[in-house]
Amino acid sequence: IPNLGKIIGRTDEPTVQVGGREAQQRLMFLFRMLFRATCSPSHPIVLFLDDLQWADEASLQLLRVLATDEQISSLLLVGTYRDNEVGPDHPLMAHMEDIRRSGTVNVTPVHVGNMDVDSINSLVSHALRAMPRTTRPLSEAVANKTGGNALFAVQFLASLVDSALLRFSLTSRRWEWDLESIEARDIADNVVGLMTTKLLRLDRAVHQALRVAAAFGMQCQGELLRILDRVHEGSPDGEILPPVADGGGGCGGGGMVRSIAGLLDVAVSEGLMTRSSEHDDDAAFCYRFSHDQIRSAAYMLVPESEREYFHLSIGRCLWKWSTQEEMETYLFVVVDQLHRGVSIIDDRDEKVNLARLCLLAGQKASGMSVFLPASVYLKAGISLLVEDDWEDHRDLCLNLYNSCAETEYILADFITMREHLERVLRQARSLREKLRAYYTLCQSLGAQGNLSDAIDTSIKVLGHLGESIPTPTPEATKVEVMTTAKLCRDITKESLGEAKIMEDSDKKEAMRFLNVISLYVFLEKQHYLPAIICRMVCLSLLHGISRESAPAFANFGIIMCTQRNYRGAYRFGKLAIAILERLQAKEFHARVHGVVNAYLNNWIEPLQSCLPEHKHAIEVGLLTGDTEFAMVNAQLYLGTALTSGEPLGPLLEEMEIYTKQMVEYRQMGMHKLINPLQQTALNFSGRSADPVKFIGEEMEEESLLRNAEEGGNKAFTSMVFFYRMWLAYFFGAYEVAAELAEKNSIVEKHKRPRFSIVCNHTFYKGLTALALARRTNDGKWRAIADEAIEGMKVWAGMSEWNCLHKLKLLEAEHAYLDGGDLSQVAEAYNSAIKTAAKHRFIHERALSLERAGIFFLEGIGDHRTASGLFVQSRDCYKEWGAHGKAKQVQEHYL
Repeated sequence: IPNLGKIIGRTDEPTVQVGGREAQQRLMFLFRMLFRATCSPSHPIVLFLDDLQWADEASLQLLRVLATDEQISSLLLVGTYRDNEVGPDHPLMAHMEDIRRSGTVNVTPVHVGNMDVDSINSLVSHALRAMPRTTRPLSEAVANKTGGNALFAVQFLASLVDSALLRFSLTSRRWEWDLESIEARDIADNVVGLMTTKLLRLDRAVHQALRVAAAFGMQCQGELLRILDRVHEGSPDGEILPPVADGGGGCGGGGMVRSIAGLLDVAVSEGLMTRSSEHDDDAAFCYRFSHDQIRSAAYMLVPESEREYFHLSIGRCLWKWSTQEEMETYLFVVVDQLHRGVSIIDDRDEKVNLARLCLLAGQKASGMSVFLPASVYLKAGISLLVEDDWEDHRDLCLNLYNSCAETEYILADFITMREHLERVLRQARSLREKLRAYYTLCQSLGAQGNLSDAIDTSIKVLGHLGESIPTPTPEATKVEVMTTAKLCRDITKESLGEAKIMEDSDKKEAMRFLNVISLYVFLEKQHYLPAIICRMVCLSLLHGISRESAPAFANFGIIMCTQRNYRGAYRFGKLAIAILERLQAKEFHARVHGVVNAYLNNWIEPLQSCLPEHKHAIEVGLLTGDTEFAMVNAQLYLGTALTSGEPLGPLLEEMEIYTKQMVEYRQMGMHKLINPLQQTALNFSGRSADPVKFIGEEMEEESLLRNAEEGGNKAFTSMVFFYRMWLAYFFGAYEVAAELAEKNSIVEKHKRPRFSIVCNHTFYKGLTALALARRTNDGKWRAIADEAIEGMKVWAGMSEWNCLHKLKLLEAEHAYLDGGDLSQVAEAYNSAIKTAAKHRFIHERALSLERAGIFFLEGIGDHRTASGLFVQSRDCYKEWGAHGKAKQVQEHYL
């Protein structure tokens, strides 16, 4: 939007280059941000879009996105379409149904039919400045002739003026008409016929100009007309628009050759076209037909048998007489004109050159994130190829087929995509010629859920690239991780800043394939993950870093976490960020920061410090079109915010926003993982009949768990078990909490070592064991509690901020269980309370106050002190937003 730069300024910062679906998602996100910034109750915006029956899929998708975005306020969308051209299968209807189903938009249909006699009479009386009763007979005649069609009626009135059947009398100073002649007059059956009759009365040169303008569609740019004017400077192609010398009775004077623009100005004066211009002295103007029916009438001036040649001639002229800069600007127009006459092209070289233009047009359209037109251009180019071109123009064939397959992958047209990829793989003579097709194939297999096939195909390609990936064994994996860690021992942020950039083309391709399947093996074949990540890190150290090195180093940090080397993991997170910043690899920003801030940093840094990083990663992910990892960061942000004690009221509002975004971006996996978080927050808030069970507004536990277990979704079941255990402990259901902790023992194996889950699982499992040990005096609970305390001591030594208050509460509960010195036990509770407050964990401060109150009430019998602690606990729970828990404290202890 060039004029936007005049308001907000321009930036020299390079745009992040992304492709495919990411570019499409980025475009949608930027439009949403623009409307969010510009629409407000004080400055509402009305967006009117005409002729939606002709809108392409991308435009309709953008319209739906803007209409359903709840963060855009004070925007009124008005769209019009011809219902006689839109059937139930039209894309517009599908998008309208999606908008209605969203439940966030008031959709008001308004049917606009033809004008009745009263409406026509209002129009006529207003136009003629006469009393309605006097114009009624004329209006009835117009209605009978035109059927009430608005354009037909207006043009019919104009034709009456042209034929003097409707005229202004200077004597009477009013409009007069010959009603009898008007009623007897024969006119065309439709507006196109009427307009054609009107056009034929114009000068022949104007006809020619209108024919050219109609060939471009509803509007044509002034610069295109100037290019065609060059044809008259000695080109035999001038016959498509012969020079028009005005002999005095034509359109101009002085026997001068008229420009096409000058001839179209005559049509403007007749009301057939409009001219828009920023400046009168440059090419920033265009001509537009006043109505598509007028354009249809002008196009009818070209005999049907001559239309293909007519378009081809215009295309050839533009191709021949355009400068390189003009050709780049009007590439789509040139290709469109040439292709309308492609059936009469006989010359093989011309067809090949046109195929090259189609490739350029397809690539340009893809770069603009309009993939359906890109697909059309590329398929048109393919249609011009013959078998011999695979020998004579090999690069052209490979580029056309590969580019077309890539756009079809983005458009989810997997069947046609597969056909084009198979053609490339059959014709290719070397691995180098196959790599691009294989990469698209692997991505498409992953997108269709065929993860095993995607992994197997990628491993096969990697073998050809010299990076074979054998089936991993535990022993081999252990050796490879140790070898990689040893290789990285002396690597620092400073040394990475000076490291060479990867240049070997085979290794760069290998990094691309390894990066793609690293996602798939995480979901499908996790035993391959260490081998994949280690290989990426080693390639980066031995052959130079690449953009894919950033996620590789971050993921190696996760491997270090699984081995409980938390400081080493933290170091690799910092190295990943250093690579990301050095190479400005923003397309990986959301992915890398999601890993670093959820899995690596919190073992050392304060838990709350990652929250703004996650939110920034969401924004960058949406900005670069990486909606998948933007929503991963949203899920990680919400989970971390919940376990770090962020206020539940605003957090529930954010959960609502992000869940809707996940549905909109079709990230249903992340949407499902947010359900337990939302229900946990609702239970704490008092918005559930049973605070210990997930039965409420967001989920019904039993059916969801059953479906997750049947589908093998261990991540979801683990999350449900964790948050239910959390609730069960807080609300005093210790046996339930212990059972859930036992079911969720997978967390303790560090397969997915996310700090906020692993640490809190150990913490609340230990507290549960201490509560049960005090109740049952069973030794097994003491053993579990002792193990939890030992683990928390290790973590508190690395991250005092996150773990020290947890350790102190565990130790206070353990001292209470042991029956030690009561003053020392009281001091231990007090220390836990103060540390939790200092480190801003309000929910665990509230918990420490509650547990201290129980100690004073049940262990000492000091009701007064206990009551004061319970009041403070209740108030802290309220401040957190846990009104359900505050109510329980009030009812049980106050």
